[in-house]
Amino acid sequence: MDFQLTADEQAFRSEVRDFFKRELTPEVWKAHRDATEQSMWSAEFTKAFRRKLGTAGYIGMGWPKEYGGGGRNRIYQTILWDEMEYHRAPGIDRSVTYIPNAMIAFGSEAQKTEFLPKMVRGELTWFVGYSEPDAGSDLASLKTKAIEEGDHFVITGQKAFSSDAHMADYGWVATRTDATFTKHHGLTMFIVDMKSPGVTVTKYPTLAGWTHHAVHFDNVRVPKSMMVGERNQGWKVVMGAIDFERAALASAGLVNYQLDRLLAWCAQEREGSAALLEDPLVRDDLVRLAIEAETGKLMSYWLASLHAKGLRPQHETSLALLVKRETARRFDAAGLELLGQFAPLRAGSPAAALGGEVEVEYRDHLYFQFAAGGFDITRNVVATRGLGLPR
Repeated sequence: MDFQLTADEQAFRSEVRDFFKRELTPEVWKAHRDATEQSMWSAEFTKAFRRKLGTAGYIGMGWPKEYGGGGRNRIYQTILWDEMEYHRAPGIDRSVTYIPNAMIAFGSEAQKTEFLPKMVRGELTWFVGYSEPDAGSDLASLKTKAIEEGDHFVITGQKAFSSDAHMADYGWVATRTDATFTKHHGLTMFIVDMKSPGVTVTKYPTLAGWTHHAVHFDNVRVPKSMMVGERNQGWKVVMGAIDFERAALASAGLVNYQLDRLLAWCAQEREGSAALLEDPLVRDDLVRLAIEAETGKLMSYWLASLHAKGLRPQHETSLALLVKRETARRFDAAGLELLGQFAPLRAGSPAAALGGEVEVEYRDHLYFQFAAGGFDITRNVVATRGLGLPR
């Protein structure tokens, strides 16, 4: 395997890196920071920045040209996600990553024609309606119903952990269309206009301080034309979309940012004491973390190379995401340890180290252990699908 980017790919990385440095200055961050949002950016700025990404031609580089995409391979797409995550840019979410790819794979021609050109311009925000109060990791137990009535389906139920639902234009919603089936059978995916009568979005605070949302569907009428894939075959669509999701979430941008931030902190000399990097035990810990961060980066681009060949990796995406998120959690723990007595101070406290970023990330990244599959479930996926082990 060639682990090097081509000259054009390297030039593209430099281009997007300069773009984010220019657009996301400390002044911009301060003006549009919103700790109640999961991304820490205000909803208005997130939408505006996504449109700016679209104008710059950065969304959909790996999509077919007939739908407004750039027709490039997935390496470029991964470079963009990598740099967006590193610079903590808003808008790197399902609206530009895995929903478009899932729509290309499973959507009807009419759906692709209607939605993809708008998405490539950054004009649409989506939420994913998978999890429910009684169906999280065991997603196949979902109970939200979709009942056929003429040329519509009527959806009733509730979705939980609905990231960005409060700002979404559309929902990518998994439902049960045949109650005679159980678990993975009888499920169907729909595109739901969030302005439809009967859609209600509620909110609740998280441990990290940002606001999460739930979506309630009360007899919401959805045209049959908004059904994604075949009726009662929604599990195939869900699993395909989740593979695209995990590939996007496996981006190494976060852990590389955590590494660089921690290295800079440890290199600083402080009054009356040498820099932490002078301590061989600290250097040993940082080297181990750097190796793990590099491993995550290589796995992310390995996935991109598989997609670039026209393949559709499955258990590989789970493995890459597991490595990335477990590495991020180790950075969280190492950061609190190396920052010492000031580590628990939160943002806004005068003595907070690194602006309180490490502290809030430690609380925020707790969801890494269960969201998008969770660590243990992801290991089971790799074991059964990848290694062929028995259940």
